[in-house]
Amino acid sequence: MDGNRHSLLGSQTHLALDNSEDMIHSRSESSDSHHSSMSSSNKLATSAEEGLRKEIDLISASSIIVGQVVGSGIFSTPGSVALLCGTPAMALVLWAVSGVVSLGGALGSAELGTMFPQNGGMIRYLAHSYPRPRALVATIMAYSVTFFCRPAAIAANVAVFAQYFFFAAGKHDYIESRDYLLRGIGAVVMTVLLILNIVSVRWSLRLLNVFAAIKMVTLLIVSITGFLLLVGILKRTPGTNWSRGFSGTKFDAQSFASAMTRLFWSWEGWSNVGYVVGEVKNVKRNLPLSLGLAMSTLGVLYLLANVAYFSIIPLEDIDNGTLLAAQFLDRVFGPTMGQKVLPACIGISILGVVMSELFGGGRLMYTAGKTGFVPYGTMLGEIHPRFGTPIYALLIIWALSLVFLFAPPPGQAFDLLVDLVQEGMWYFYALTAFGVIILRRRLPQYPLRRFRSPLILAGLFGGLSFALGVLQFYPPARIPGSSDPKVPYYLAPLLGVIFMVLCGIPWYLRMWRYVNRTGIQLLAWIDNEEQEVLQMTNDQVRHLSA
Repeated sequence: MDGNRHSLLGSQTHLALDNSEDMIHSRSESSDSHHSSMSSSNKLATSAEEGLRKEIDLISASSIIVGQVVGSGIFSTPGSVALLCGTPAMALVLWAVSGVVSLGGALGSAELGTMFPQNGGMIRYLAHSYPRPRALVATIMAYSVTFFCRPAAIAANVAVFAQYFFFAAGKHDYIESRDYLLRGIGAVVMTVLLILNIVSVRWSLRLLNVFAAIKMVTLLIVSITGFLLLVGILKRTPGTNWSRGFSGTKFDAQSFASAMTRLFWSWEGWSNVGYVVGEVKNVKRNLPLSLGLAMSTLGVLYLLANVAYFSIIPLEDIDNGTLLAAQFLDRVFGPTMGQKVLPACIGISILGVVMSELFGGGRLMYTAGKTGFVPYGTMLGEIHPRFGTPIYALLIIWALSLVFLFAPPPGQAFDLLVDLVQEGMWYFYALTAFGVIILRRRLPQYPLRRFRSPLILAGLFGGLSFALGVLQFYPPARIPGSSDPKVPYYLAPLLGVIFMVLCGIPWYLRMWRYVNRTGIQLLAWIDNEEQEVLQMTNDQVRHLSA
């Protein structure tokens, strides 16, 4: 991992993370003294020395982004967004606006990734942006995401992916009556993906590339049809979708907030590449390029997909209980495409999300241990000598995912778990975007900042992300044809906030009580990392950015 090129793993932090910290305190101080006498150039190490090799090229980095962003949202969300907006024209405008703003967030993440080219993503960015008090923000994010959001998201996805294959096979009764069978299938598939993640980075990336290709082909089929409809090569269904313009658009705050929440979650997932940035080749080029290309390409395809949907399906005919893409393909290509091929492709798409979440989640857990935020850092940061993967970090993510997969009973409890995955992330996205602005002012001449994102977009993304977090407590608009929610709308965001507050307990125990008792400075790496970079020669900067 590139973090080894700085002091992150070279002095206080590495020894501080051994879970037998109390027993080796004196040995740690001796080692710290030895390391502090080393020159900055001697502290720099390659990823290969740490065991994590740079295997991720531009295509694989883009696949990690596509793999996380494209799930089932674009095939179902446009219908509900249009119903909330009142007109497809306004829905198209909001898709474009949310895409541009999300691109701003992604480019801000690219700037931070080039500044701190080590694994960890938002954990590392938040630590540098808000180092006081004792990296509180980064610690809460580390515990929230590694121990809850990421494993719960994996569980939620593997629990539903098999539904689409049963639907494609005509076994509709399995979807409602065989809940634990679906979870068992999900557990088996997740275990197979885990084994692949452990034994081979290269083959894991190849599978991610395959999943991304299938997603893009599925999107292209819909989007090219939309383009042909747009230019008049294919005949559109007579109707009022486009001729009505913005007449009938809903401008109330409830509808707007509910629509924007769905839209931004359809773009969410680009941050996953930040968790593995230490393994990206030529990071100063490939990180911004992969984020920019992936998000821009998906933006065009998403807009064309919306054009395709609403050029064929009148707004009044939208069945909120059926995938909009399935209705579209039924009408254009016949029931085989809409009821068999598309569900199978969506099932594969969700598997791609799971694969991307496992790959990034293992590195996230690895970094949380290595940087001192969670105990057992030596174990979590261990790299398998043969496979070159963070084996224990991956195993813990897998084990936690199994707990979330099987612990909740069917019905409302599991549905609530799915909703909880989203809560809290809005605030971390907002703080990360604001961190771009903070670090631009605090470290204006940082040598590793090889890419500058538009600050206005970063600020806009941060403001909207924070607003969306707050709006979860606002009563959502009711979508025509949808059933009433079974749990109060405010329960999921409230539990999310409570969980984040509870994360202050391990922060206190780790960063205050433990540090004050042992004298080991767990967070010394934050300042050391910045100072070493500021003192680098041009050759060292070029080496780190390669």
